[in-house]
Amino acid sequence: MRSTTSSASAAEGPAAPGGEAAGAEPGSFEHILGPERGAAYRRFIEWSVGGGFMLAVVEIRRPAQREALAAATGAAVPGFCVARLVSVGARPVHTLLEEACPSSAGTSVLMLTHLEESGDVARICAEFNVHRDELARRFALPWVLVVHPAAALALQRDAPDFCDFAGLWLPEEPEGGRELLREQALRSSAPSVGSTIRLPPEVTAPKDLLSLADEAATLGQVDRAADLLAQYDMKHPDARTHDARRVHMDGVLLRIRSRFAEALARFHAALKLCEETGDRHMKGVLLDAIAQTHILQGDLVAARPLVREALELFEQLGDQKNRAASLHQLSVVEERMGNDANARELGVESLMLSEELGDQAGRAMSLHHLAVIEERMGHYAKASELAHESLMISDRLGDRNGRFASLHQLAVLAIHQRDYAKARELLSESLKLAEEMGNARYRSVVLHELASLALLEGKQAEARQLWLESIKLSEELGAKDGQAVSLVMLGMLEADQGQLEHGLALVREGVGILEELGAAVLVEAKGLLHRLESLSVADAPR
Repeated sequence: MRSTTSSASAAEGPAAPGGEAAGAEPGSFEHILGPERGAAYRRFIEWSVGGGFMLAVVEIRRPAQREALAAATGAAVPGFCVARLVSVGARPVHTLLEEACPSSAGTSVLMLTHLEESGDVARICAEFNVHRDELARRFALPWVLVVHPAAALALQRDAPDFCDFAGLWLPEEPEGGRELLREQALRSSAPSVGSTIRLPPEVTAPKDLLSLADEAATLGQVDRAADLLAQYDMKHPDARTHDARRVHMDGVLLRIRSRFAEALARFHAALKLCEETGDRHMKGVLLDAIAQTHILQGDLVAARPLVREALELFEQLGDQKNRAASLHQLSVVEERMGNDANARELGVESLMLSEELGDQAGRAMSLHHLAVIEERMGHYAKASELAHESLMISDRLGDRNGRFASLHQLAVLAIHQRDYAKARELLSESLKLAEEMGNARYRSVVLHELASLALLEGKQAEARQLWLESIKLSEELGAKDGQAVSLVMLGMLEADQGQLEHGLALVREGVGILEELGAAVLVEAKGLLHRLESLSVADAPR
């Protein structure tokens, strides 16, 4: 049976960060592992050398700490050798051990490291389990297996018989940070949705087929919108090349289907028609439409001046309904860039204007976005109240876009409140709605949140798969902000599971994209990157 150690007693004093004991001699086992774990490890080394096969398992999260332990062990006992399991490849484990330790007669201690980075943890563990007696006979000396806590769990699951050999098992230090990275990474949440994806309300009352199609698209009724456009085209066969409003609707449907590059091409074609005819109102609508597409792609720098130009046009024209929509759009940009106070002010102004106009769709849109802002600022009760009110209006209007946005926001709030069952229920409903609407951007956002939820529930494999799917989908759509945030989160997961270098590469890639976009979560993402870099093997003593 394996033995374990408990945390240091109050009399011994707390361990310093990283498990190092305050006051312990630098480079000593106690300095590296903490007083109690270090003393237990020292006893194992002193008592086991020369006694044949014995096994100690030491759980260590930080690569620098692992390398320091190897260096200290090598300094303490002559004839020490290390086998890095990361280099085993497809070979049997005993082949690697023979290379590292050709003769047990000249070796005092065999340390095995990097199991978590091997890329084939399950196979190696199974080999330990099946060939445990043969390995113990062939390498009859003390073994020290240094593993990341995630690999230790795999070892217990896939090599239970081998684990029974352990005469000493030192679990991760009490302050080892098993949950810290996971909790901190959640603050880099998925980009806000719904209000940033919703179409601005049409200025013309829905009387003709084109206006009815625009209204249907705004409410997420994509098939109905396409049918109405087909009817319109039968009566106006040249409209798709000569009518800016009709060309605009092509862009709207393409954007709903997350075909952003094609949508932008149609919007720009419609904008050219507007400039030829001098239609300033439609120009404003198209500037907003182009800006909204850039927002969906995470390009806030490109979106901001377009929204401001549209807002100025609508103010000059006295178009209050579209002015409210542009104020909302600008609020979204400001919130996504981290300017929460300014975003809230713009959002409140948009809400008040929508209420004065009796525009219920605009009101629901503003309420949802204000819920996003309140949630970002940590005001969860207020955010929940606003999101529920937005949901009620959207359901009354039959607005599927608004319903999706509110369901998603309520799921995010449930995650914050640790009501994971409710969050999963809301996200499942959101995903079903996204798939019914054929909106791939919505789907990528829900996949990201489901991955975050799975991680909190301890389902690492599920979280990894969902983030990979979200990253792939976001990359295909050109939704850079969604791709970047999922890269950061996946990188944090990989690092949490012992794949530090791979995790660092993913987080660096995500941070690079966020830096390019000027996103609000950049500061948090950089903080996570610095946290991982501080755990890097580069910190180990040379």
